[in-house]
Amino acid sequence: MTKRFEVLFCGRVTVAHKKAPPALIDECIEKFSQSRGTEGGAKPVSSGGFVSGLRRALTFPLALNGKPGDEEQDAVREGGQDRGREWAPAGERPMFFKRDPSFPCLEALDENGLSPELHTPPGDPRAAGVQPASLQENRTMLFMVGRSQIFLVSPDTKKVSIEKSFREISFCSQGIRHVDHFGFICRETVEGGSCTFICYVFQCTDEALVDEIMLTLKQAFSVAPIIIMNKVHFQNILFIKKKRVYCLILYHFFTVMHCLPPSLFFTLFSSLILSHLGLSFPVPFSISERGDSSLEGRVLSLSQGGAVGGGDRPLGVVPEERKRRGQADLRELWRKAILQQILLLRMERENNKIQASESKRLRLDYEEITPCLKDVTLVWEGMLGTPARSTVKFNRDTIHTAVGQGVPRQFRGEVWKFLSEQYLLSQTVPSRTPANNTPYKELLKQLTSQQHAILIDLGRTFPTHPYFQAQLGAGQLSLYNLLKAYSLLDPEVGYCQGLSFIAGVLLLHMGEEEAFNMLKFLMYDMGLRKQYRPDMIILQIQMYQLSRLLHDYHRDLYVHLEQQEIGPSLYAAPWFLTAFASHFPLGFVARVFDMLFLQGAEVIFKVSLSLLGSHKPLILQHDSLETIVDFIKTTLPNLGLVQMEKTINQVCEMDISKQLQAYEVEYHVLQDELCDMPAHLNQSQRAAQLERTNQSLRQQNLDLLEELQVNKLTCGHTHTHTLSLQPWVELVCFCRFPRPVCVAWRAVLKASSNQRGS
Repeated sequence: MTKRFEVLFCGRVTVAHKKAPPALIDECIEKFSQSRGTEGGAKPVSSGGFVSGLRRALTFPLALNGKPGDEEQDAVREGGQDRGREWAPAGERPMFFKRDPSFPCLEALDENGLSPELHTPPGDPRAAGVQPASLQENRTMLFMVGRSQIFLVSPDTKKVSIEKSFREISFCSQGIRHVDHFGFICRETVEGGSCTFICYVFQCTDEALVDEIMLTLKQAFSVAPIIIMNKVHFQNILFIKKKRVYCLILYHFFTVMHCLPPSLFFTLFSSLILSHLGLSFPVPFSISERGDSSLEGRVLSLSQGGAVGGGDRPLGVVPEERKRRGQADLRELWRKAILQQILLLRMERENNKIQASESKRLRLDYEEITPCLKDVTLVWEGMLGTPARSTVKFNRDTIHTAVGQGVPRQFRGEVWKFLSEQYLLSQTVPSRTPANNTPYKELLKQLTSQQHAILIDLGRTFPTHPYFQAQLGAGQLSLYNLLKAYSLLDPEVGYCQGLSFIAGVLLLHMGEEEAFNMLKFLMYDMGLRKQYRPDMIILQIQMYQLSRLLHDYHRDLYVHLEQQEIGPSLYAAPWFLTAFASHFPLGFVARVFDMLFLQGAEVIFKVSLSLLGSHKPLILQHDSLETIVDFIKTTLPNLGLVQMEKTINQVCEMDISKQLQAYEVEYHVLQDELCDMPAHLNQSQRAAQLERTNQSLRQQNLDLLEELQVNKLTCGHTHTHTLSLQPWVELVCFCRFPRPVCVAWRAVLKASSNQRGS
């Protein structure tokens, strides 16, 4: 099983030997700091005296008595003089740790290439020194340990940066002073066929993660030899079978090629044998094509000793003599090269467009439950195309009508951004903003302590959707970036199960950075983050509110569930934590998100109440806890298109905001009563006291309602009596008082009438 960790790539160093002392990682980190300080931060180390100083610092002796061994002396002599003593301070012996014999150092046998992100071209002067990673770029990597290989995948570029087999790795170590760093040495081939040893250094969030990585590598290396032996045994069996087939091929080869000249037959036969064996031996002759292309026109030319290419030159074709080209020929070649470059750029742009279109089609691969008519699409295009729309406040009723009639799937991401802008414009009091305002790109450059939980949930989020199906594909890496960035933005919440589905739905309709902004809007402005807090108190309140809604709207269903001791937390918690995305079809989830951006978090209550109410007859048919919960979790999500559309229409017409506020207050009152109860009461006594408190609260509520109705009737009678007396008052004023006093009385009566009417 592949294990994955998030690490920070620090840089690479060319070392003199495949093995090194334990202090190698600390020395590399110091050299990275010196290199950045000397070269201005991000420039590579240049050749010259500084490189020779680095080579002197990185030529490590391995002998335990303080003197370099034979191999170390050879490595030191390559630098020009004995520099091995400079590893330890004067008067001190170098400190070494005894190697764990159960951790094998496998010598490199094969060569795997590096991606362009980390590969240094052969002959580059940086290849002989220290190469720290650029601090301006995203250096985070996903370090994966497989059965016989390690991979480093860049979530930023969505590519494999390093791929090495265990046989290529000769040394692994953790830092002594920098305990949150580790690295490994592997062999790489440079130009000319020579080999060099490169040390890659990485940083983790803490020492515990480094210990886990080192333990994983140790276990993987201990199992790898068994896997390799099994592969060798299997390859030997295949080789025996291939050998029989090859004998038949040789038989037909001799029957066909017997008519060729002996020298040409020997050449072709030798090349066939060598290519089959995967070998390349020096051949003391080469073939030169001259004249016609027939076999009879081929002439063999021998080049022995000091001939062209030397005696070690492999079998090949002798190049023809170059002809001198004129200015017109060179100009024509330049013109062709420019045209080809222009054509390549055009093809690359078209290829990017095709890939973007294919990626969008792949992400929007779900069935729409509300087909958007052409007239509705034109309405959305008009609103989305409004200049400076983020500052224009549209009619609320128009937006409600448009959302109720449907949202075009290709514009859904833009519609959600538009709805978030309209919500912010309608708010008189600004909502709470995150204390950390770090941009998304900068957050991606940091390491998160929530990496294990996020990496585990990547494969569980929409496992059947093609965009998220590939392990560490583009979809999963984008989802990891989004969840990681939010965990760093909001340390109080960090990462919670269910949040990956919210982020996944957003990623299906927009890019990474836009999805991150919309996730912040849902969490902070719409208030979803409260239910993801570690204490989960808000989620408990939501479960109580849903139970009370069932009690008021579907009393028989509420009683049936209470008889089976089924609370909303048994079936509705995933609905609230994932906004129905974990169990319901994506087309239905997209419509729920349309309403969520329009009306806020209470939409989840409305959808839950509508779903339970529409399936009430079927739920009442089940009479056990297991069957009811199984029906709600498995059968209920498999809605038909008609039922889905009916549910969304009911949500548009519901208004339960006042009930939700009253139920929240009721929950807190009950909690206060529960805290005030004596501790010696048992469960039945507590339940009885809570029931009495609930009855008292209900009676108080009824008394308040009656008092309110009496006050309304009294106010109405007073208002009517005042209106009936108004003509008599005017008549008395007109007869007995001067005109200014009459005008004042009329104003007082009119104000009183308006106040009573309101």
